[in-house]
Amino acid sequence: MSAQKKKIAIIENHELGIYSIRHDLVKEIASLYDTMVLTELEGTFHGGDLHEIIKFVNVGKAVLNPVKAVKYYKNIRKALKEFNPDVCITFTIRPTIYGNLVTHSLKIPTISTITGTGPLFESKTVSYTIARKLYKKVLKKTKFVFFPNHDDMEEFSKRKYVTQKQICRVPGSGVNLELFAPMPFTRGNDGKFIFLFISRLLKDKGTMEYVEAASLLKEKFPHTEFHVIGPFWSSNKKSLTINEEELNSWIEKKWIVYHDKQNDVRPFIANADCVVMPSYREGMSNVLLEAASMARPLIATDVTGCREIVDDGINGFLCKVKDGKDLAHKMEKMINLTATQRDEMGKRGREKMIKEFDKKIVIQRYLDAIQDVLANKN
Repeated sequence: MSAQKKKIAIIENHELGIYSIRHDLVKEIASLYDTMVLTELEGTFHGGDLHEIIKFVNVGKAVLNPVKAVKYYKNIRKALKEFNPDVCITFTIRPTIYGNLVTHSLKIPTISTITGTGPLFESKTVSYTIARKLYKKVLKKTKFVFFPNHDDMEEFSKRKYVTQKQICRVPGSGVNLELFAPMPFTRGNDGKFIFLFISRLLKDKGTMEYVEAASLLKEKFPHTEFHVIGPFWSSNKKSLTINEEELNSWIEKKWIVYHDKQNDVRPFIANADCVVMPSYREGMSNVLLEAASMARPLIATDVTGCREIVDDGINGFLCKVKDGKDLAHKMEKMINLTATQRDEMGKRGREKMIKEFDKKIVIQRYLDAIQDVLANKN
């Protein structure tokens, strides 16, 4: 009789994250362990390949509303008590905070990933002040804490949220080099120049700066199009999100071409002349990793989680953060390159992904951490 499989629980903010950024990692874990995913389910990916091998539990949305937060906490606790995992893995800020509160009380060893901090350390709002205090409390007993970039790792270490023994450094979520391989450019000679921005519609992703740059360039370069892929994101505070009225206004003015959310962004990346990410801060930008892997030139802000991917003037350009005019300047610079120069940038980006950001490296580090926890479990 074969030994019973060990159980792994994964807590993620939304099913989109599981099916996009973490698909390969979760699939590999599920091939080795009995796996459950606790997340917000909207049904977009119902019937997807992971649903065939993993039990999904809809624990709802991790929001700031106290009543809903308590409900979210209780949903996680109920699911984990019933499943009784040997190890729990958490991703993103709220699943990490709530998840660790539950797993510590249930004595479940936990591996957490700090996918990015956003305005965590700068913001003086009540929610981020509470988040800072909770991080310091909940990570004390976490077995391993993964960091996709050096700056966040140093900040958490300096604030004594984590010890050196807990820290694991990974190159973001990595990129699947086979899945995000260069694809044929199918637009033909249409005379257009297409910029592409892929993100949840949040202000700290640089959405406003992208639109500002589009408005500045559209008249000068009428054949240039500024495409946007990404959903509205109600999990964040209203002041940080883009609303439908704003979006419709931009579409009406023909500043942007909007594609809503897409399950497969590869055809859009393949047909873009340049991919843009003007974020205020990233853990490690998966959009940039995927676009570079597909040999597209990049423009991104000179911030944590972007500058590690974009070598200025080599595989793209870096611009100033929160500066739509400087972004427009770098976009104009990209337009004025020859097609051959942009192709060369794209090739150098692909080479960098192969050398530094292969997803297989990331997956192996998580598997090693799981094995370590299981081997030393009391």
